Amino acid sequence: MNLPPLHPALVHLPLAFVVLSFLADLFSRITRRDSLRIVGFWALMAALVGGLATIAAGYFDMNRAALNAQTHEYVDLHLKIGWVLAVSLLILSLWRWRIWSNPPPQIGTGYLIAAFLVFALTMFQGWFGGEMVYTQGAGVAAAGQGTESKEEARPRLAKVKQLLSPGDKDVGGTGAGSEKQNGHGHKAGQK
Repeated sequence: MNLPPLHPALVHLPLAFVVLSFLADLFSRITRRDSLRIVGFWALMAALVGGLATIAAGYFDMNRAALNAQTHEYVDLHLKIGWVLAVSLLILSLWRWRIWSNPPPQIGTGYLIAAFLVFALTMFQGWFGGEMVYTQGAGVAAAGQGTESKEEARPRLAKVKQLLSPGDKDVGGTGAGSEKQNGHGHKAGQK
């Protein structure tokens, strides 16, 4: 039995919880409402748990997808950004737990700045993952039914990859190395 990709089904939950946590904590600080602070805390804990499930699903999907070499490079970069995000989310959660357990729990400016940075990294990671799907067909059978052609869209993703991985080739997103491979770098169908 072939399962559909699981990562896309799970990824929206931690994304939403990170956004909710940041906004609840921000407005808690502005309005001094304890109910928002409580929402911010539990939303962040849910984001952490959901993020771990999303990472596991991402590995599972990557290792069974038939990706060409170029797309696999993007997925690998997405994975690295994901681990930076996961560690950042863990650190933020520990910080938030410390705030929660020290009465009276006050959300300081330093925490809000850190929460904003995790929020921004989360938004970037979500965008990058979406770009991989819509411009590279990562994890899906690309149908070519987008709002722009892949020739128009791919250079945007390639520019970001070049900024984050300056030593890599194929900056223009031309699709060289299109032989199908799975997540381990083997041709699809081989183990």
